[in-house]
Amino acid sequence: MIKKLVLLGTILCGLTFLTACSSVTHGSNAGGGYSYGTGPNKTKPYPQTTKVNIQGVGGAKPIYEKQRSNGCNKDYTVLGKNYMVWRGCDSYIEEGVASWYGPGFNGKKTSNGEIYNQKGYTAAHKNLPLPSYLKVTNLTNGKKVIVRVNDRGPFVGTRIIDLSEGSARAIGMIGAGTAKVRIELINVNSNGSYANAYGMPSGYNISPSNNYFSNNSSTSKTTSKIKNIVNNSKVNSIFKSASKGSNYIQLVACNSDLLAAEIKKEASTKTKYPVIIAKDGNVNRVLVGPLSDNAAKGALQTLKAKGYTDCFIKKF
Repeated sequence: MIKKLVLLGTILCGLTFLTACSSVTHGSNAGGGYSYGTGPNKTKPYPQTTKVNIQGVGGAKPIYEKQRSNGCNKDYTVLGKNYMVWRGCDSYIEEGVASWYGPGFNGKKTSNGEIYNQKGYTAAHKNLPLPSYLKVTNLTNGKKVIVRVNDRGPFVGTRIIDLSEGSARAIGMIGAGTAKVRIELINVNSNGSYANAYGMPSGYNISPSNNYFSNNSSTSKTTSKIKNIVNNSKVNSIFKSASKGSNYIQLVACNSDLLAAEIKKEASTKTKYPVIIAKDGNVNRVLVGPLSDNAAKGALQTLKAKGYTDCFIKKF
């Protein structure tokens, strides 16, 4: 799933920002046991020192949206690591590595329940509340894009953001797969004005109410097709037809199709047993198995030692 200094565009803020940028790198010490930047456990958003210049920047058009009150904005655990959601975050800047994800996930569900459009201007972030808007600058070539954050991830190394294919293409990082970027939060007031940004972006509204994002007929057909595949796939046939008393090791249960697929891919490199995704209503269960009683006990110990500390044996 996951592949992946030019200063801000005005002379006015250039020198000021040059001074600040050395302290906004990923993992900077925030004191009190906290570190600045995206990641697990005790993290804080590094505050911005200047307003964000979004004049003429393409991609998504930032609009006021209430942050979701459902599970996507609660603290969560992935692969034994606890992640904080920065609820109420209104200032954030960070530099680090970006990656992107594309065709294999088009039409699948994101962490906040929307449908992923690989050509859209969206992104996944570990800590920002959903939805949020970010200006992303490729520090190698200076290209910029505004993205709407509607998913969780990436959970590989110290990467700070996972971009949609459309976003990655806009900043010229498709071929390389990853890029060093600067990401800056764009905070929109309820009246539509920008609290921490200035200028007129050139993008367009991609909120769920916009036809481009979720009500387009081709997107609906794609979504329907994927639901049928998911509900009738070999993966789920194995799950549904498991004989009574079969053992599986559950690694995680989540709403996001993308997150489940990422965890399945990673887990497949850590065990010799099959790793499957089983749909249980709107929940994706990432399971290892089927296993005999003895194999399940041994695999459980091995997986816990490899970082899946919250996994457990589940019988069907």
